[in-house]
This record gives sequence, structure tokens and C-alpha cells, in this order.
Amino acid sequence: MTFEKSQSNLLTLGNTNPVQMGFWVPNRVWATSNYLIPLREHIAKKKKAGTLTPMRFELQEFKAWVTSHAVYRMWVTLMIEQSNDFIGKLDEKTRKEIKGDGDVIWIENFDSLFEILNEIITTSPSFNTTAQVGTPLNGLLAVAMGTKAGHALFHDTLFNSEFKNVLNAWNAFLKSSASLDKLDIKDPEKEGSWISKAAIAAGVWNQMQYDSAKPGYGFDSWNSFFIRTFVPGARPFLGSKHDIDIGCETTPWQYEDQLAPESRFWVKDVNYSLFDLFAGQTQWARLFEGGQLYQGFLSATHYHRWNAPLDGILVRSWVQPGTYFAQRSGQGEEKGTWEGTEAQPYLGHVAARAIFIFKQEQCGYVALLCIGMVEVSTCVIEPKFIVHEGADPVHITRGTEIGHFEFGGSTHVMIFQKDRVKLEEWAIKALSHRNDPKPIAMGTTIARPL
Repeated sequence: MTFEKSQSNLLTLGNTNPVQMGFWVPNRVWATSNYLIPLREHIAKKKKAGTLTPMRFELQEFKAWVTSHAVYRMWVTLMIEQSNDFIGKLDEKTRKEIKGDGDVIWIENFDSLFEILNEIITTSPSFNTTAQVGTPLNGLLAVAMGTKAGHALFHDTLFNSEFKNVLNAWNAFLKSSASLDKLDIKDPEKEGSWISKAAIAAGVWNQMQYDSAKPGYGFDSWNSFFIRTFVPGARPFLGSKHDIDIGCETTPWQYEDQLAPESRFWVKDVNYSLFDLFAGQTQWARLFEGGQLYQGFLSATHYHRWNAPLDGILVRSWVQPGTYFAQRSGQGEEKGTWEGTEAQPYLGHVAARAIFIFKQEQCGYVALLCIGMVEVSTCVIEPKFIVHEGADPVHITRGTEIGHFEFGGSTHVMIFQKDRVKLEEWAIKALSHRNDPKPIAMGTTIARPL
């Protein structure tokens, strides 16, 4: 994938790609024209035919909650108005190109938002060949999350807690047998199929365990397919027992050293704040002052389990609740700019994430943060590897599974203490590897002791 720039810095369908440089913050123009308009038209046909999916109880409750709270109803209404205003003010050529059902709006009104949400959470994600594969809610909210009202909503703790009920309802559906519709061995080439020739060519099944003769390829739900495992021996952990390996598949994104204990992480070009990455846990943040950080990306086609990166002990681990569709303040202020460039570093500080802190004799303390992005709402730590504050450390062996994401793409961060390790060149030069066609394989050595 390439990321193009126009001389005017203005995005049109002719000079843009599906996603911004921050990956899963999709380009607003692309998302509207190529995802949202067809979805709106699909829902309109179902309404006309009288086959619209009944609204799920959890979404009914969420809509009632928003409606009965004046501030949140105001913000949602303003978010819709501001989204429509953004679309309406695009250049004339782009407006003409993204016309779907005769208009250039984002969505029609308050009720339409909940109709679209209901259609999304009562179906399984589709396979496609873009980097936005598998994230339909992100396709819907690409415009909305960048508005001023959307920024207020998706950073609000109470709103996030209520919206999480909707995400949980979707997660429950994705754990049911009804979610296997796009792994249908009787119709492998149906639209959005994860067992289509295109999905196979994209590497969805490379070195993964499955049984193509069984319904659903041997999986009992879409979610169990999502966290499918490698065949034994596919990802050996390399290097000596003193080295640090990558505990998940990773596409390099960013490297930084001389980490600061605190910074204005929400400001452009100020990327990482240890205090906020560790959710205010100063005793852990202090360990990594002046150290090094690597951040990598996982798409929905990647392996989504996490494995221990070293031989040593796990001294602390917890799941930190956070936001789901929050963007950095000021992203997208100017029409058509690349508003997603700061997405991944920013999300490391505010999004829901699992935090692990390991200790190894030669390399010192090493932290791993597994960060949910957008609709990736669930980070699961294996119970025996949950280490509470003050509890005895747990001995760990490199390659041992320690947890997983449930649904969607994601990002992860590894943090190393100052003057303890030397990182591999591919990690230090992460920027130049962002567009590599294949991720760095799990088990690849990332750091060695000095």
C-alpha cells in the first residue's frame, strides 16, 4: 500500500487510499463513498421490503439512554450535523463522485444512526482487500469521530461505558454459531467470505489450524475463527534464552528513545508519555524513563493471540479500560488533511489495553501493551497470568500464550529500560518498514542484552 499526497493537501477519491497513515482511522472520503453509501442503500432496500433486522435490545436501551439525557442527545445530534457539514463542504468534484442515493450527506438523521448501528452489530464482519478489513463500525464512524461533537462523545467516560454495552452485544453475537455466515463451506465465494479465493490469497489461512471439510472450517463462531492458532512449529521463538522476541505478529510502525515520564501526548509530534501509557501507575512508568519504545500494528487478517516475549518472570499485569473511537484533539480540523497520522501513538494512552510488565535478568524490565483499536473492545489476559499489585511474580517461558484480542485489528507497544538492550535494526527503523507486504513474524528477536 502506498500513501499519496496531493499538492494542495486536499483529499479526493483520486488521490486517496482507504485509510489514513494511522491505519485504522480510515480516510473519511473513502469510507463515505466506498463503505457507508452502499450500506445506507442496503438498509433502504431492506426497509422498503419490510425485512429490516429488528433492533437488538441492547441498542434499544442505548438509544433510549441517549434520548433521555439531554447533553448526550445534543452531542449525538451535533455529531450528525457536523459530519454532514464536513461531507457537504468537500470539493465539488469529490461531492459528485461520492453521491450515492442522490445526496452527499453522512447519514440522514438521529434514527438513521441507530438503524445503521443495528445492521452492523447483527452481522459478522466481511472480508475485503483493504487495510480496513473487518472493521465496519470504523467505516461508519470515520467521519463522526473527527468532529468536535464526536471528539467530546468518544472521550466521555459515561458515554463509553454505555456504548460498551452495544459492543458487548456484538461480541456475544460473534461468539454464536449465527456469526459463521461468512465461513460457509457451501458458498465459499459469497460476498464478504473469509474462505473465498481472495481471502486465501490474502494470507488469512497461511499456516493456520483449520479443517476445510467441516462447517465453519471447524470453528464454532466468528470469534473463534478470529483467534485461530498457528499450526505447531509455524512460529518458533528465535535467539538465545537471554534475547527478547516479539510476542505477536507485527507490522512496524514507530520507534522512539529517551522516553519522557510525562508529555503532552495529545499534541502533534509529542508521541509518548510513560505516565499515561501505564495509566497513571507511576511506580511502573518510572522504571522506563529514558528508555526505548517500539510500536507495531496488527490487521484483522493477522494472528491475534499474545505470547510471552522472554524467559523470566511476570511481575504485574492488568486490563486498563479506555476509549473506543477517540481521536487526538485537532485531528481532521482542516478539510481533507491526513487526520490519522497520530492515531496509533495516541491510542496507546487512551484506548482499552492489556498491560504486562516482565523482568529478565540480562535485559531488565520489559513492558508489553496490547491495545484495542476502535471496535476492538475486549482484551483478554489468561487467568493464570493476571498478576495483581503486590502479588508474587509468575514465572514465564518464551512463547507461552498469555492472552488475546477479541475481534478486530489492533496495535501493540514494547518498552525497554534505558541502557539495557540493543534493538534490532528493523525495529529502530520502523518508519521505513510501515509498508512492508508481510508482518514481522511472531517469535522474531527484537532486542538483545547489552
